[in-house]
Amino acid sequence: MQTCFVQTGSYQTLVNESGGEHNTTILLLHGSGPGANAMSNWQFALPFLGDNYHCLAPDIAGFGQSQHDQPPQGTDAWIDAWVDQMISLLDARNLEKVYLVGNSMGGGVALQLLARHPERFEKTVLMGAVGAPFKATEGLQKGWGFYENPSEAALAELVGKFLHNPALLGGDIQKIAAERYKNVMQDNVRLQFEAMFSKNTQESVDAFVLSEQQLKSISQPLLITHGREDYFIPLSNSYYLAERIPNAQLHVFHHCGHWIQIEQRAAFNNLIKLFFDGVLD
Repeated sequence: MQTCFVQTGSYQTLVNESGGEHNTTILLLHGSGPGANAMSNWQFALPFLGDNYHCLAPDIAGFGQSQHDQPPQGTDAWIDAWVDQMISLLDARNLEKVYLVGNSMGGGVALQLLARHPERFEKTVLMGAVGAPFKATEGLQKGWGFYENPSEAALAELVGKFLHNPALLGGDIQKIAAERYKNVMQDNVRLQFEAMFSKNTQESVDAFVLSEQQLKSISQPLLITHGREDYFIPLSNSYYLAERIPNAQLHVFHHCGHWIQIEQRAAFNNLIKLFFDGVLD
């Protein structure tokens, strides 16, 4: 595995990369939340998938080390920026068409990419994705509204809620929260996050929603996954998407929260490999 910076528009994107010797590329898009970045989401998936695929996991603009030089204002504007960022990344790497994996907010970005640039993407995996209409959950309100009353304790509570069984992280929850808190309280990080999500979380949720016609026009094979005990994104979202996207199939992980790729990492990694390998067609 290696990391590098790639020029995407007027700013640089940090990219984590594995499996560079392989011809088929997977673009992995992480979720949101205070302190989120590519490696926090894909630390287990990148080495596993890199055995058979070329994997690119960028820090989405405004997260990690991909700091936008002129932060857009409002979720709609950020979605446009994220779509442009990913197309710029593919162009910079001379990649005409790739596989796609999107987690949570990254799943919403993935759906936008499929709707706006269908010619650039093939098989796609979604994990607890936004993009369907739903009432903003308590978890999402706490996550996207974190800076209304930020604290290390509040961040630790959020980290614990990502898993159905927080004990899997043992004492690491406090450690993870402490490390993230130092980062999220930096002025530039806070500025960008607050610009993404308005104080009305519902408006931010609605910004990702694709129309039924847009969903029905997505022709790529999709594997939609969701943790049954997800605290942040309701399971009904994935049923909604699976019912409207023509070539979609759905897998629900039981005893699993929002972080499928961590809580059920072996099952998740093997499932998406089977999907990309064509076994689940």
